[in-house]
Amino acid sequence: MKIVTDSSCDIPRELIEKYNIDVVPLQIEIDDKNYSDGVDITHQQFYEKMKTSLGLPKTSQPSPQSFVDVYQDNIKKYGQILSIHLSSKLSGTCHSAMMAKEMVGEEEGRIETFDTLSGSFGVGAQVLEACHLVEQGLDMDTIIERLNEYREQTRVVVYLETLENAVKGGRVSKPKEFVANLLNLKPIVHVEEGYVRVLKNIRGKKKGMKFLLEEIEKKNIDYKDRVIGITHCDCLEDALILKEEIIKKFNPAEVLVTTMGPVIGTHAGIGGILICF
Repeated sequence: MKIVTDSSCDIPRELIEKYNIDVVPLQIEIDDKNYSDGVDITHQQFYEKMKTSLGLPKTSQPSPQSFVDVYQDNIKKYGQILSIHLSSKLSGTCHSAMMAKEMVGEEEGRIETFDTLSGSFGVGAQVLEACHLVEQGLDMDTIIERLNEYREQTRVVVYLETLENAVKGGRVSKPKEFVANLLNLKPIVHVEEGYVRVLKNIRGKKKGMKFLLEEIEKKNIDYKDRVIGITHCDCLEDALILKEEIIKKFNPAEVLVTTMGPVIGTHAGIGGILICF
């Protein structure tokens, strides 16, 4: 079975290679120039460009043909493809994958699409879980059943350092940004039923990081066999500090730290930190 995903997954390159995952890139437009995410622009290059851009970068879903090309390359070789994607409530990526499935048909094998109802490492965690299930030799129906359960258990919470990108995107007014800066308010958002919703406003970064830890604790489970993911918007030092606190407090099997890609990073803004647990 072949696992396919899209570039919103924010899975570290070494794991993509380890599990032989095919990644279909979303498209990014910055200052009237177009890029394929992860192909001709790196995460770091994206953040450097975003810092100096007057407008908000725009992202767009892959075309159905992009998926068709990947599916046709793999279906004869693997017989089965499980295509796992960014929340359909946030992007048309999953719809493009479903259209491609219909275009390819099932004469050569079986193709299934899976909506993670999540973003960034919320997608990546589900992709990696699927890879582990494939390694166990489980069939497609069982893997999808297990993924549905895993999706229900997975939480994604994001700390926003700034509202600058929300202002650029027209979602927050300048006066509201001024008040937030004046009061040092840091919004915390989470992914719920596939949508991004405000969870709380916190005063200051220190309290914001404490709140993230409290959210992990609130789940009230033993993390010794679980992986916790952290993705960050060009703020590695903060992410590593948070990683150490998570290890000290919860002793999980692993804490993966990676950069947040353009798809979610565009809206989170510089300094944003996402946790997936």
